[in-house]
Parts: sequence; C-alpha cells; structure tokens
Amino acid sequence: MLLASCASHAGGESVDAPVAVDSPRPIDAAADADLTAPTDHPAVPCTDAIAAVYTAAPQLGAALGTILACAPDETLDAPTVSSKTAIVATSAVAEFRIAYQTRDGAGGPAVSTARVYLPSTPRARPVPLVVAVHGSVGLADACASSIDRDTALALPYAGRGFATIAPDLAGLGNAGIQDYLDNRAQGWQVLDGARALRRLLPPGITAPELIITGYSQGGGASLSAHSLIGADGPDAGHLVATVVYAPEWPIRLNSFKYVDILRDPTQLTIFTGLSFSSVAVLRQYAFFEDHIAGEHGKNAVPSQFREALDGAVTSQCLVPLGGYIQTQMLHTGDLIDATLRQGLLACIDGTSGCTGNAAAYYQFLVSNVLQPSTTSGPVLIVQGLLDQIMPAAGEAACVDQKLMSAGVDVDHCVFTWSDHSNISDQHPSGVAWAESVLAGGPRAECDQSAQLPACTP
Repeated sequence: MLLASCASHAGGESVDAPVAVDSPRPIDAAADADLTAPTDHPAVPCTDAIAAVYTAAPQLGAALGTILACAPDETLDAPTVSSKTAIVATSAVAEFRIAYQTRDGAGGPAVSTARVYLPSTPRARPVPLVVAVHGSVGLADACASSIDRDTALALPYAGRGFATIAPDLAGLGNAGIQDYLDNRAQGWQVLDGARALRRLLPPGITAPELIITGYSQGGGASLSAHSLIGADGPDAGHLVATVVYAPEWPIRLNSFKYVDILRDPTQLTIFTGLSFSSVAVLRQYAFFEDHIAGEHGKNAVPSQFREALDGAVTSQCLVPLGGYIQTQMLHTGDLIDATLRQGLLACIDGTSGCTGNAAAYYQFLVSNVLQPSTTSGPVLIVQGLLDQIMPAAGEAACVDQKLMSAGVDVDHCVFTWSDHSNISDQHPSGVAWAESVLAGGPRAECDQSAQLPACTP
C-alpha cells in the first residue's frame, strides 16, 4: 500500500512534509552473497587522502568502474540527514570520496571522481543503488560537486537506505576538461558510476535494481544513461526508474537556441536569456579541448576574448562565469569565432564552406542526439513553470514530447511557482515516485492541476 504520494503540489509548494513509502519487495541475492555484510563500509581499501582522489589516473586495461582511489569522509546520523533533506531518514549515512575508471565521449579511458553515500541501515538486502548527477557548475576543477558537497539529490536517497553515488563527471575536479553536454560521455560516466558503486561494496550485496536521478545538466546525463544502458552491458544494473529535474538534454541542433544565436550575431547577449550564452560557450570550449587535436577551448571564440575567457573558464564557477560572458561578450557574435560560426551555418544550411573545425563540430552536434529507449523503465520529469534557465516550453516540454513519441513511459510533476534555482527542492516528490516504482505497486503522483506547456522549440 502506498502511504504517501508526492508531498508538494502546484500552487502550494511546501517541501517540508516528510515522505514515507512502504519498503520495496525483497530482492533475491546471489547464492553466495553475505547479506549480513555492512552496507556503510567499502569492501576495497579506503585509506587514501582526499587529495589523492583528485589526482588518480586511469589504469591501462582496467574494467569500467574500477576503484582507483578511495578516501573516507564524514558520517551523518539519521536525524541530521532528515534535517538536511526534508524527508524521514531511516538510516545514518557514511560518506566517501572515490575515483573510478570510466570513458570519455570517444570511448577512451578516463577517470571520474565522486562522492559516495552509504547507508548503515539499507532499505533491503541486497541494497538497491542510486546514481545522482549534479547540474551545470562550470568547467573549473574547484567547482566539482564532490568538493562543493552538493547533496541535494544524493543524500535523500542514502537516508532512505539506498547506496548512492554522485559522480563529478570526468575532467571536472581532476585532469582534463569535462565533456560538457556530450551525451555519450556523460551517459557512460553515469553508468560507470553504478559499476563503481557495485565494486565498492561486498560482492553480492548490491541489488540489480538501479535508479538514476539528475538536475539540469545532470538531468540530461540521466536521460542519456537511460538511452544508452540497454546496449552497455548488464553489469551496470537493471534501470527501474529515472527522475530528472529541469533537464538540460541536447535533443536537436537548436537546443538552448544555439542555431538562433549563430544566425544573429548582432543581438545583445543578454537577450538570449539567463543561460544560453554560457551553454554555447562552455560546450564549444569543451569540444575544442576534448575532440580537436592541437586545439584549445579558447580558440572557439574571437581572438580578442580568448585569453580572458580562458582564465574565466578555468577559474570561475558557473554564476560568475555567466556574469563575465554577459557583461564582456556583449553581442552573440562575440560568443563564437566568426569563421567557425560561418562554417557551422554552412553545415546547417547545406551550402559550401562546411569544412574543418566547423564540420567536425557540426558532426558532433548531429551525432550527439540520442534516441530514447523504451526498455529502460519509466521516467519522471519534475519541472517548474517559472524556470528561465531551462524554460519549460522550450526544453522540458520538448524532451517530454521526444520521450513520449518514442514510447517511453513518462510521468510528470509540474510546479507553478518553482524556478530553476529551487526545483530540486522538490526532491521529496521524486524520491516518493522512485520508491513507489521500485516497490512495484501504485505510483506516487503529484497534483496534476499544473501541466507542461506545449513544446515550443
């Protein structure tokens, strides 16, 4: 029996009410599994200094998810978890930081760092897993969510007895540059995070069931993982539920109004909205760094901005970086090198001039669009109608349309008065829905009086 549906409702969006859902059905373990083994202690050596996590290098031939470094962090008791998460915590949570083997967008070896949250009282034995993915923070290493301790999505699940990992994504916090909005890189690194969590705990103690959740950029990464998991081997787990908050998922060339920006280089940058100029610059920067040999991210913008932008990208997190872009790169033509812009438009329009770096970037943008999977379980989209960063009509509604047109089972929690900065505060709704899907009974539902608008790409 479902004890509580989503605690927050459109129009009166309190997130103070605790959420409780019946425990899920038991899951059979491997015959030789020690189901008495603790779920809050790694089964691998975990004595590294925290600094060693961020300097770990990939190992030649290592399996995906191999733990390359592990450092203990703090432990929170259940009342503290409850106070931090607006849910009824059923477990204390031990935190660790790890580095694990993963892949970049080309499938080459890479390393992601992560913060791991292990419950002392699992909701079931074997314990189900959650991968929780952060929103955009910029490309500077100091902005990595495991350093900043972004617990908004991860800690509630751990407090409810799920073993949980929150990846930084490769190149953020460690060597290299994060493959920003590279759907394959991000999706694979999410799935390899699940593999790392399985390798961290004793053999047989992790259930096959997997939940993936993410906010903004992390919502897009979660949907990429949902699309990719079916062809990525069974060892990541059986994806039963995906919960995304205001997802930033590139599903077309004009996602985040990128083609519109290219076509009008004279408009004021501020008129593109609060985020799309930053998204354009960061994605171009990451592509030049990660996909074009001998190039640097700064070369994607006009020469007069290159050195200053390079310093800003490598030292500032997203909010001050966005401020720099909108106050210094005043026109949309300042966001992209003129030759690159003209070449991209030639590629888009099918005219002459689609060559070199422009052709390479265009091919990346086209091939970066993934097809949804109908076999990877249901998806919950949580969206605020006041969102000006990822506007509901231009992004979430179009993502919803793409998923549903492909036959994906999609549910919705839409909040009239939520915006991009606070939509993840509605995590009790997402946790309740995911728990109800895992339990196999009736799904928790939000008030359906508010709905996503029509897709306006």
